[in-house]
Amino acid sequence: MSDRLPLRPTQRIDRRRAVSFEFDGRRVDAYAGDTIGSALHASGRRVISRSFKYHRPRGLLCCAGHCPNCLVEVDGWPGVRACTEPVRQGMDVRHMNASPSLRFDLMRGTDLLGSRLTPPGFYYKTFFRPRRLWPLYEKVLRTAAGLGRLPK
Repeated sequence: MSDRLPLRPTQRIDRRRAVSFEFDGRRVDAYAGDTIGSALHASGRRVISRSFKYHRPRGLLCCAGHCPNCLVEVDGWPGVRACTEPVRQGMDVRHMNASPSLRFDLMRGTDLLGSRLTPPGFYYKTFFRPRRLWPLYEKVLRTAAGLGRLPK
């Protein structure tokens, strides 16, 4: 754990108690009192998830649970904020909004290629005619946005 701040008397992290969890199938070492976000950052991971519209890389920003940048799936439950969720031994953490992997996301092509279909609010201007096809458009857009899947 190389990117740690120096020991402070008021910190809540207990450096005597090591715990580990998995992030996308790889083991991450942490300390008791760490959050998922602080442990990932200390292990050198700066990208935690992808934005839901253009699939741009997202990492820690506010560290207070007030932004959508660090949403992850924890033990099958999507939408957990990594910056506020404490680590537990053996928890399974996975990225969100990226397929097939966090490093290489196919949907990022919408940001890289760009066209008249991808300016802000393009779906409101493009996918409203014919009206009877809106349920189909909506299903495709919600799948592409990928805000997580609930466990069965």
